[in-house]
Amino acid sequence: MENKLPSRTLQSLPGYRNCRALNGESISIKLAARHVYNNHTMDDTKFNFRITAYTPATIPMSRLAEYMTQYAALLGSSEHVHFEKLKKGSTVLCARVEHEDVPKVEQRLHQAGHADAPVDVARSYNTINSYLRSDNAEGAVKREGGAQIIKFPGCKQALPQRIGPIKEAGQLEGEIVRVGGKDRTIHALLIGPDGEEYKLTTTSRDMAKELGKHLFTSVRVNGTGTWSRNEAGQWELEGFTVQEFEPLSDRSLIEAVARLRGIEGSEWERMADPLAKWRELRQN
Repeated sequence: MENKLPSRTLQSLPGYRNCRALNGESISIKLAARHVYNNHTMDDTKFNFRITAYTPATIPMSRLAEYMTQYAALLGSSEHVHFEKLKKGSTVLCARVEHEDVPKVEQRLHQAGHADAPVDVARSYNTINSYLRSDNAEGAVKREGGAQIIKFPGCKQALPQRIGPIKEAGQLEGEIVRVGGKDRTIHALLIGPDGEEYKLTTTSRDMAKELGKHLFTSVRVNGTGTWSRNEAGQWELEGFTVQEFEPLSDRSLIEAVARLRGIEGSEWERMADPLAKWRELRQN
């Protein structure tokens, strides 16, 4: 049985008038109707994100914007994912994904919530979960007409206890932007590749003088870090005692940036000129 569209719909399709000029060859019209309908293809797939805390009429606009931003970041493929609508009942954000990018989006969704998820996927998942916990809600994402893909426990998730401080030997890379101190402990500030700040300390004035000679220079420092895990389950570096360091050559910097660009979903992956961005971070 053939699916037919109203004549008004057919008249709105690209190429309709050309098809009519073919003296009744309706096959051309059928092909056009199958591929383009309501401004998107029939092969697009919808993914629904359900939030139990609100309804479309009660959710604050600012909160809705926060959820939408993180949901878009979780799905990825920003050029091929579109907001479809807000469904009734509990707040349900419906996103439409173009056919070619559905496998990529589904892969990201299946990775969410797992320990080996890419950094950007884990960041969006954790942020959404924190929003839901704050709103005393739960959430889930499912493919329209299909099974649930992700569940956000939100308020039902038990918060991990704070752990630490724990001392552990390690290595950091970045740029020295400040060295100073009046007491026996000299403090330095290291800016990492993504703009993160690391507080360094040393009790050696000779070490501090050497660090000062490499101000605004990329270095690799070795020493002992003091770590704590917060209530959100994230590890935080509270301080780092420097034992030794070495300047990074231009070649080492290029390799470091190349590693960052190799991380799927990383902002560095999408940058046209990552070295220019690095220089910008140095200036700031």
